[in-house]
Amino acid sequence: MMDVRYKRDLNSNYMIMTDAEKREEIYEDRMITENRIYGFLPCVEQKKEKQTEYFYEITGRQSMELLYERRKVSYEQLVELLKDLLQILNASEEYLLNADHFVLLPEYLYLDTRTERLYVCYYPGYEKKIRESFLDLAEYLMGKLDKSDRKGIEFGYDLYQCALEPNFSLMEILKSHTEMENPEKNEETALPVVEAVEPVTGTQTLSSGKKSVQEEILEKTGSWKNFFHKKKKQPVETYVAEADQIKSGSVLFLREQGNTGETTFLREEKHYGLLLKSKNPDYPDLKMEGTSFLIGKRKESVDGWVPAPTVSRIHARIIKEEGCYLLEDLNSTNGTRAGQHQLNPYELFPLDNGMRVAFAGAEYEAYL
Repeated sequence: MMDVRYKRDLNSNYMIMTDAEKREEIYEDRMITENRIYGFLPCVEQKKEKQTEYFYEITGRQSMELLYERRKVSYEQLVELLKDLLQILNASEEYLLNADHFVLLPEYLYLDTRTERLYVCYYPGYEKKIRESFLDLAEYLMGKLDKSDRKGIEFGYDLYQCALEPNFSLMEILKSHTEMENPEKNEETALPVVEAVEPVTGTQTLSSGKKSVQEEILEKTGSWKNFFHKKKKQPVETYVAEADQIKSGSVLFLREQGNTGETTFLREEKHYGLLLKSKNPDYPDLKMEGTSFLIGKRKESVDGWVPAPTVSRIHARIIKEEGCYLLEDLNSTNGTRAGQHQLNPYELFPLDNGMRVAFAGAEYEAYL
């Protein structure tokens, strides 16, 4: 298990990964610290008496896990993410870096908060086959797809199905979908020419002899892995409700009532347990609902909207654990303060009744 912590200094935020023991410098250390490689999180290495630490700068970036906590992924966003990843993999080949050291976990993948360009953590102490890492990432993204976006569902289906094949090539699947969209511009397709994962001998695509994507969706039960296993057909409502739960923290689910076959929608009771009273009349008060509450200025991505220019798009979060409210800074640009304490990124800090809280320059008072 990786030892990960976060730190804020005067101008920057860092994600720090630590090797359990000090080791001799290797080729990969020099490559990632002495070069600015496309799509790599900038890295600085510090060797201590008994261990090696890697400082990855994450200033102005947000983790994929947090960015998509309240959002769905569209077809266009999925394609752009994969194009970025392909360019990153190609860049790593130019520096002769082992792709098995990419950490493709959503909590360690970062996106620029303005452009949503992808940045990846390359950690020499991480060992997992790139194909396995990509398959896990593809499954995560499948669970985040907008189910009203037919093109996105179709592409996600094809991507995951092809990723299961031993000769999968990310370049080939991106190229095939681009060609289907723009058949007259095949020669102008702007895709890197170096294969990203493994040499390809063929790409499996949907054919007219197979069931449609919508028919396949109706057969899905359980996780996305089971999506590709033949199951007894279920109502489409079952698919939607199950898909909403996959790694998304959804509270909506279905329950069969006896033998009647009736479906009941259940939702956790909502109640206000915390009020953040704004000290500025231009900003609304924030009323926390449930056990997790995102705060920021990107209205569609958060629960508590703070329209202040100094506040980050996804700035902070409050979680409720065993009756205690914990404030967490989410790698914001201008920081979060509770009382007199300046939080480090992802540090959890307990809130007290009457405590002053500041998200950058937006000040509130907490009432529990």
